[in-house]
Amino acid sequence: MAKKANPSFMLDLDGIRILVTRKRVKNVNFRIGSNGEALMSVPWNTSRQRAEQYALGHLDWFKRTLARKEATKPAMPSQWESGEKVRVWGEEVELCVRETKDHSYCSLEGSLLVLSVPAGSSSEYREALVESWKRDELRLRLEDLLPECEERVGAHATSVTLRRMKTRWGSCTTSTGRIRLNTALVEAPPQCLEMVLVHELCHLHVPNHGPKFHALMDLHYPSWRVCRRYLNKSGIL
Repeated sequence: MAKKANPSFMLDLDGIRILVTRKRVKNVNFRIGSNGEALMSVPWNTSRQRAEQYALGHLDWFKRTLARKEATKPAMPSQWESGEKVRVWGEEVELCVRETKDHSYCSLEGSLLVLSVPAGSSSEYREALVESWKRDELRLRLEDLLPECEERVGAHATSVTLRRMKTRWGSCTTSTGRIRLNTALVEAPPQCLEMVLVHELCHLHVPNHGPKFHALMDLHYPSWRVCRRYLNKSGIL
């Protein structure tokens, strides 16, 4: 019996790592994932050698696109000190760290994201405080947004979990109705949160991303492609 080809493999070409995935498609496709990963899909019977030839022919494109994505990626706080920048609901704000002997908190005050923390607190402590604030921000937005979107889509989530995810804006377990949303959505414009929520609710009707799913998205959130382009180019993930 002939050995089946691996569906995915990695190419390392001139310092660029490209994840190649064999699919039942007719054409070769090249793209950069939302997490900055170089991706290529090829027809199922494509050999590794042939795939490498395709990749070499587009290596300059990968380099240019990765460099452009890195250049536009917003700087995130490194030490979580006053003066560093962070994005809140699509707008850039400045961190303002204040020392306190009372309880710690994080709050948005105009164009400042204020961190009230003990003297000598670590950057990890401050980052965790901001992450907790993001979850609170999402919960507050979802109080009205979730029921409205559920009514619009005609689907009900059994639970919504908020957590930081590295590669996904949201996910849905269709068998249980459980939805997970990335707390990084607080960094994007509010309409992106609405689009991702509608996206996951639509999966309760259609579990895949086929034509029926796209038709549902067109019906319930017509501008979803605009939000998707923003998120893909934002550099947040």
